[in-house]
Amino acid sequence: MPAYKKSIQKKALKNAHFEAFSSTVFINLLQGPYLTGYLLYLGANAGQIGMIMSIPLVMNAFIVISAFFMEKYTNRYRISFIAILIHRSLLSACGLIPFVVPKEWWVPVFLILYSVLSFSGSFSSVPFTTLFTDLVPTKVRAKYLGHRFTLSGIAAAITMLTAGWLLERLNQSAGFALLFIIGFLIAIINITFIGKYPNLPHIPSENGLSLQHLLIPFRDSSFIKSIMFVSIWIMAQGSTISLFSYVMLDIMKINYEWLGISNTLLAIVSIVAFSIWGKLSIKWGARKLLLWVFPLNALSIIFWGLQDFTPVSVMLIVVYSFLGISMAGFGLLVFNFVVSHAPKRDLPIYFAVYASLTGLFGFFGPLIGGLIFDHIKTWPLWYQEYGLLVCIGFLMLLGSLTLAFRIFNVSRVPKSIKNSEP
Repeated sequence: MPAYKKSIQKKALKNAHFEAFSSTVFINLLQGPYLTGYLLYLGANAGQIGMIMSIPLVMNAFIVISAFFMEKYTNRYRISFIAILIHRSLLSACGLIPFVVPKEWWVPVFLILYSVLSFSGSFSSVPFTTLFTDLVPTKVRAKYLGHRFTLSGIAAAITMLTAGWLLERLNQSAGFALLFIIGFLIAIINITFIGKYPNLPHIPSENGLSLQHLLIPFRDSSFIKSIMFVSIWIMAQGSTISLFSYVMLDIMKINYEWLGISNTLLAIVSIVAFSIWGKLSIKWGARKLLLWVFPLNALSIIFWGLQDFTPVSVMLIVVYSFLGISMAGFGLLVFNFVVSHAPKRDLPIYFAVYASLTGLFGFFGPLIGGLIFDHIKTWPLWYQEYGLLVCIGFLMLLGSLTLAFRIFNVSRVPKSIKNSEP
């Protein structure tokens, strides 16, 4: 590579660290676990919260539109910048709802804004992901992503602890207003860093805009089987993990400070875990390591039942520690699996199919979970607090020890695919 291109790449990779840090702060302030608290403040019930939490996932089902659009309009930088700008602006604007909208319309207006910004965020994912993938050299991708996710973990830890501390010491109106003001300022900084990414050229697929182009990933049986399992797994995560904050705040009546401490612990554990998973993936490959991630993820949900015979604080420490380890591995390894499995020119449509399927299945997770929690409101308190979660966790553990081993077992993978994975 020419020296000037190396210089541009080096600057872009440094800029990516600042972008990752500011993006993580923004998302954790306004779209993280405290979003549940804001929705409760707006008057949403469990079913509405579940539906809202599922919106970003169902919007991923439309990512394939973004992939097709890239084949016609190849300026990935411009698509990403405009879509992310809309996402950041509308999410910041959600903080104005209590001040400019009649109370009876708070939840419906939030639902509309959140749907639009979620679509915009999903639309940016394919162009931004492929642009970022082209920016990072293949040989150091796993290591670099480990560092990037580690930095994101640091940002999340700082954000979660600080936001929880503030919300516990201010009334809800002032607390959430302050969070959205800070979020708006961070959004401006974040957009500035996103604007500094280089506009790398995109080479369209040889198949162009056609049904044949869309069907390429579906003809890859190894890829489709793996992604279908991941999609169902994400649906199970959505019915449990995405509603942890709701269970803590509305059922267990845990304060915002402990919500912040739990998610800070999650971020800190993830910092270490990202680095370790990144190094391990270089040696063992994403497919093999996912066989360890799935059971650990299921255990983090099952351990919610520890509160039956241990203090709640101990249970939260155990759960969020295991959650940090497993979710760090899940996010990093699934991304590595998709990127390494797909042919370079067809990466946009592979990623779009992956995001669409996981989004479609993931949509039902929080929605079903929220409806179930609404349905069991008259059931014994222990079942609301941890019984339902433990039952789903055991089903996930069973799937991770049976189906996952049949699908992700390296010995069943064609040698050509096996050798291409990091």
